[in-house]
Amino acid sequence: MSLGETIYRLRTEKNLSQGDLAEMLEVSRQSISKWENNSAVPDLEKIVKLSEIFEVTLDELVKGEEAPQRTVKPITAPQEGVKQAGFPPGKIAGTILLCMAFFVAMIFGLAGAGLGGLIFALPFLTCGILCFVLKRNVGLWCAWDVYVLFDIYLSYATGINRANVLHTLQWTHQMNYMRLAFAWILVVSLAAMIAITVVRFGKKPFVSEQKGRNKLIVSWVVVAAIQAVAMLWGYTGLYKYLVENIFEMGFVYRLISIVLSWSKIIAFTVALVFTVRFVKMKKQKE
Repeated sequence: MSLGETIYRLRTEKNLSQGDLAEMLEVSRQSISKWENNSAVPDLEKIVKLSEIFEVTLDELVKGEEAPQRTVKPITAPQEGVKQAGFPPGKIAGTILLCMAFFVAMIFGLAGAGLGGLIFALPFLTCGILCFVLKRNVGLWCAWDVYVLFDIYLSYATGINRANVLHTLQWTHQMNYMRLAFAWILVVSLAAMIAITVVRFGKKPFVSEQKGRNKLIVSWVVVAAIQAVAMLWGYTGLYKYLVENIFEMGFVYRLISIVLSWSKIIAFTVALVFTVRFVKMKKQKE
């Protein structure tokens, strides 16, 4: 029995569709189809993972040997409308975070600092909501959520932002080195989260080369467009005119600057994810 026939047999015994197996292995459904048709062979890492999913030895998988009296435990994909026993861990964490948000807001409110309570309770509140809404990558999205809120708070409350690192060589002790240290922490943390996000969401290659190429081109065009708007906003004096003659409020300038900054970060991260997925698709087809 060939490897492809063995994969097909074990997959059907486990009651898995090609799509279910593809999701578990983080590959495209077309890859599973090629493996089962013997037109392609999975790499060693995927073979090992297949043996773990099917609960067979590598000899059973590669050579098609069937273990005697092997009890097959079907694996079924999660179905909509079917409730699982127990309270999901994500909802438990969400409940705890929402309770913490309530207590933080209440304690600050009793101390006469209602606004401060809302500010410090907001990360717990938003992360708690994410735990209830999302099913995957909750920790990553909560990390992004806390980082964005912390970044905005520092920008509004202290004037500290990532751009401070550009003046590292000109920084003096009168300018407070602690501010520079916080700026570097923001930059390093942001780079780490972008890298983790790209690795996590760049695993699955594009299925269609044409769609992948279109998404890749559009994503980088969006990055360039946002960068052009940001340059127009920051370097042409347009922001001064708008703030002084229309908005007449300094916080509006900072708000628009933050929106532009985070639009660039989001667009850049998405473009990197699409780039990695497109490269993986090309390598898979070679």
